[in-house]
Amino acid sequence: MMPARAQEVIDLPDEDRSLTAGFEEVYRIGSIAGEEWELFTDIAGLAFDARGFLYILDRSESDVRVVVVDDAGGLATAFGRSGEGPTEFLRLEHIAVWPDGRTVAIDRGHGAYKIFGPDGTFGRAVRIADLPGSGGGFAATVRPAREGERLFLTRQGFANVSQGQMDIDMGDRTIYHVALEGDSVAGTRFAEGWSPTRRAQSSAQVEDPTRVFDAVGDALSFFEPPLAFDVLPGGGVAFSDSSGYAIRIQESAGSPTLVLRRPLRPEPVTDRIRGRVRQAAMESFEAQLESTAAAELGPDAPPEARAMFESMLDGMKGFVEGARFMPEVPIVRDVRTTWEGTIWVLRRGSDPVGEAMALSDTGDSEPGPIDVLSPEGRYIGTFAPEETTLPRAFGPGGLVAFVETDEYDVATIVVKRLPDEVR
Repeated sequence: MMPARAQEVIDLPDEDRSLTAGFEEVYRIGSIAGEEWELFTDIAGLAFDARGFLYILDRSESDVRVVVVDDAGGLATAFGRSGEGPTEFLRLEHIAVWPDGRTVAIDRGHGAYKIFGPDGTFGRAVRIADLPGSGGGFAATVRPAREGERLFLTRQGFANVSQGQMDIDMGDRTIYHVALEGDSVAGTRFAEGWSPTRRAQSSAQVEDPTRVFDAVGDALSFFEPPLAFDVLPGGGVAFSDSSGYAIRIQESAGSPTLVLRRPLRPEPVTDRIRGRVRQAAMESFEAQLESTAAAELGPDAPPEARAMFESMLDGMKGFVEGARFMPEVPIVRDVRTTWEGTIWVLRRGSDPVGEAMALSDTGDSEPGPIDVLSPEGRYIGTFAPEETTLPRAFGPGGLVAFVETDEYDVATIVVKRLPDEVR
């Protein structure tokens, strides 16, 4: 347990000051008419190195690769593929890129951090170890440190199945600091986020889908505020952990925090909102289950298989009807930082139902405004949703990367440069 920390609070203005985007476009890649390497399937990750090279994690149902683009938008290298070999990936979920161009590929299938050089050559693999005080699990959000062989991450929940018993761990609200030195992993707790009251673990018998959903429901609540964070120059982090607007800056493990606060009040969760969320959640679950059933069962499926899916549907209904709700809709959805240390805060959109579905990973929410704050605690201004979305990656010299899709779901990566005021 970390010692209690004193806090310094800076109150920021309550009224938005409008910012205009108008970012300079540097290049764009990805189109049907482009080179073969530009045909992206599912862009699961983007990151810059100190040269301004862009690293793209691209996944499909059958393969995975990392494409590296130089500072002019040309192909520098590409590496990786699906497979069981030491340099291949079984279940690549995240990449993190250190400033010197080395890539850490977090391969859940192999249970390893795989480190590649700036030219894409394989360096070494480090086994993923349990984090201190946790029940294990894998990374939910990963950010590379600006110096040294270090990562900052939050832990993802997981389920273990053994002898007909499913044990569910819902993760925690800790930002971990992980050092990859040689062939070992040293993990420590860096910052503790506020944690709502909930069951951290639960269990169920897997042959009864209804009980499985009951077990998940014991540890989940709609509108639980996300633990959103990013790293700062010098080794600290900026994060949000509550329903209100309070961006916390922590320079080192156990150090006092600086809180940047705006007097924006979260929206109360009413009976009407709860009813709308339950309806949207049930429609989403039913659509997912019907799609899965159509793909896996087919018209000649045995009666017991169809009975299992009906039981799963009953379990979903029970979960949705008995779902728990936090009392307020969180204001902050995400926190990102530029290489210079400026903090970008993505606020929620106007529709609370969309926010609930996005926070539960069962839907997309509408864009919200983006506040820009200096690391010293000065409010710079706010981008309206129609001005810009939150960049998928921030790089040196004000570089940012966005992903756009056309009417055919073809992805294009657009790299732009920010003006000095918001870098």
